[in-house]
Amino acid sequence: MKAIILIACIWMGFAAQAAHLGQDSILLKIDKRNQTLLGTKGDKTKTLKEELTQVFEKKGLVLSDSLWQQIRKVIRTDSEGNSSLSVQIGNSRVKIGVIKSLEHYEAPQKTFDKAYRNDDDKKFNIKKDSLGKAIVFHSDGKEEVRIGLNGIHVKDGKEEVHVDWNGVRVKESNGEETRVYWGPDSLKAKQKKENANLFSRNGMNLNLGLSGLSGEVPQINATIYPMYYLQTDTELKPFSSRYVSVEFSESLTLVKGKKSAFKLGLGISFDWYNFMFDHNRLVQKANQGAIFQPKFDAQGNEIAFSKNKLTVSYINIPIMPHVVFTKNSGIQMIGLGGYVGYRIDSWTKSIEEKTENLSRVSSNFNLNQFRYGLRAEFAFKKLPDLFFNYDLSPLFEKNSSPNLTGFSFGINVLSLN
Repeated sequence: MKAIILIACIWMGFAAQAAHLGQDSILLKIDKRNQTLLGTKGDKTKTLKEELTQVFEKKGLVLSDSLWQQIRKVIRTDSEGNSSLSVQIGNSRVKIGVIKSLEHYEAPQKTFDKAYRNDDDKKFNIKKDSLGKAIVFHSDGKEEVRIGLNGIHVKDGKEEVHVDWNGVRVKESNGEETRVYWGPDSLKAKQKKENANLFSRNGMNLNLGLSGLSGEVPQINATIYPMYYLQTDTELKPFSSRYVSVEFSESLTLVKGKKSAFKLGLGISFDWYNFMFDHNRLVQKANQGAIFQPKFDAQGNEIAFSKNKLTVSYINIPIMPHVVFTKNSGIQMIGLGGYVGYRIDSWTKSIEEKTENLSRVSSNFNLNQFRYGLRAEFAFKKLPDLFFNYDLSPLFEKNSSPNLTGFSFGINVLSLN
């Protein structure tokens, strides 16, 4: 591979000179990038203006200052294609073509009858490509060197190296690519390319899942009607107890390898618990804490509900240490961390089964103002990302009833990086 690159560099100068041989002289054809005159055997010690002046003098013309300023303006024009300028000097019509890239300058149609041998005494055949813009050296089809005005391309089996005006592109045998760009931003561009191959949880993430309650309500021995607590008060409708979270996150790289990295995820999220109860008792605020009580009609009968839920919303700061892998890995991310949050709102909502009357009551319901817990995240290649939350803080105020904690689990349904 090194021998092929060395041969490519030695022949690059020869190919560049050969590209000018056999080309008919064009009055004014300028390479915009290098600001040199094409189609002539130019003197490298001369400036473009001096070359143009010499060509004009051979044609019996004079390069005026005003015309030179027009030419400079065309060269400096930022356009996607080629530019041209046509002027009348005396009885002569002068046309000036400005070629934006050397890729558009046709190589000479000249045949090279030379051949070179490598250490194994194998011939390298020299020929033009189909566009006539490069010279191709190849031995047995597995190795190839292509030298032309659009750069140097070296192939050795499944490995490829391409060098052009922008930089170097290296393709490994396993299909991975690395790009290095010329200039002061080359390292930054290379790191950006490498990071693009790794999974990222940065940006906005929308998580949707189910909520649940763990713990027990206290035992009441006194004969009270209606009872403050029943053992069935924690029963929920599983598929109606939803959990929604909108997270904005950013990750800091702590340790980075070739195919993995250990990162620390930080951000802010807004979460909503929706506890949909499977009974007809409403959460209410009382001196001893939160209690569950039924609602009665005018005749003193308990009212049945088609919907009975408690909603609590929080603002949280997630702290997520996680390991990321390449996007080709089956498991792309494993994270285990936690969160701290603050309650920003809470309310109950009930709909009567017979009359469909809706009632919404906002209160703190003796809920704990602060929330903290553990969180786990998993990302897979062809499956939705998963999350699990388990609150370590009680749902209601400490030293009050009932002693319940919330948990949630679900999938990431939207990720905007």
